[in-house]
Order: sequence, then C-alpha cells, then structure tokens
Amino acid sequence: MHSNESTEDRCSRHYTLLQRCPLLHGLPDLLRHVATHASERRLRDKDVLFLKHDPEDFIGLVLGGHLYTVLYGPDGRELIVNDIRPGEVIGETALIQPNRRETSAYASGAASVLILHRRHFAPLIADTEFLNRALALLCSRLREASGFVERVCLHRLESRLARHLLASLASEQPEGACATLPTNQSILAAMLNASRPKLNAQLQIWKREGLISCRNDRILINDLGRLRRKAELPAAPLSPR
Repeated sequence: MHSNESTEDRCSRHYTLLQRCPLLHGLPDLLRHVATHASERRLRDKDVLFLKHDPEDFIGLVLGGHLYTVLYGPDGRELIVNDIRPGEVIGETALIQPNRRETSAYASGAASVLILHRRHFAPLIADTEFLNRALALLCSRLREASGFVERVCLHRLESRLARHLLASLASEQPEGACATLPTNQSILAAMLNASRPKLNAQLQIWKREGLISCRNDRILINDLGRLRRKAELPAAPLSPR
C-alpha cells in the first residue's frame, strides 16, 4: 500500500489497475468487489508468493512486475513453468477446485500483486461471464502446459531455444527481428530445462554462424526463416471450410 493512502484512494487505484485484467475487464461490479476486498502485496526480487503444496486459498492479480511459477527437482534444479505478467492472474485453479499448489511462485524483480482470499470468491463464481472467462483461462493454461511438456521433453535444446525466441519476438527492426531475454541467462536456462553452460554454448554457436546478434537484454535475429526451421514448428493446419 502507498504511504498515507486512504482506503478510498487505494480502492480507486486498484480499480483502475484491474481494468486491464481480461478476467475482470468490463465487469464493473466485480471490479469494485475485488478492488475493495483484495489486499496488495509488494514483493522484492525472489520473494515467494506461495510454495508447492500450500493450500490454494487465494488468487493473485499481478499489478506490476512479473512472477514465475516453478518446479524444483530433487537436486534443487529449477524449471520455470510459466511467466505471469501485469494484468494476469496467478493461482487461478483456486477459483474452480481448490486443492494444493502444484508449483511454487516467486517474483522476478520488484512486483506488486493483489491477493483475493477464498472467502471473497462467491460473487465472482456466481457471475456467468466471469466463470466462462475463468474456465477459458484454465483451458488456455492447460494447452500451454501441454506445449511446454512437448518442448522440454521431446525437442533438442536448439529447437527449444528457437521456439522460445520466436515466441519472445518484441519488435521488427530494419535489420531483423528482436527478441527480449530474461534478466539473466540462468532464468532462460530454467525456462528451457537446460544447463546454463549448454545454453551459452548454443547461443555462441548461433552468434558465430551469424544467425543472431546479442544486444544487452535483447537478441537480434538476423535470419528469421532459418530460425523458424531450427524450431521445427509443425505446419499450420488448414482452416475448416
């Protein structure tokens, strides 16, 4: 919460920020409900929002920064499952069938999250439009999870990295396409289920081949068609007549 901020000002600020959340956009009554009853939590880099096996007793609506959902192996190796950004919801399964968390979640850099506890869910679930949106979100996350499993289990690192860069394209520059990278290479390695040395080696190979150029936290893709071939993407299905 901002210092010296009144309850009315806080609710008004939350209401404005929540309007960019697809789950709540265009639903003023629910926007007011969440803005009134949710509490803001400010996280520093690496602060934990929840741990695997915690009870699913709240959802989080990201106001600023972003968070990762992660799994850890027996040896402590980290696998980043998802990247949750402003306007998105984290821990949404608590809305439909609360159980125990399947992943842990922590902040990447400073982040701000609105926490809405289960005791305030009833008006949301009673709203048909909201419920349809929540179910659509769960279906989308299921498709993303299926694609993630396919990438990390069935494709070589070269293909996984190419697919990630294509999905991360930020802008088209006169000299090529530009992809935004995470804040450090360890995070990218955890996203791709790869060791940092192997990831770095693959990036260096592509740099020597002229496929990419590195610029701070961005990668310039010099040959987009070649990168697409390395991604081994399936052909787009024909549209139904």
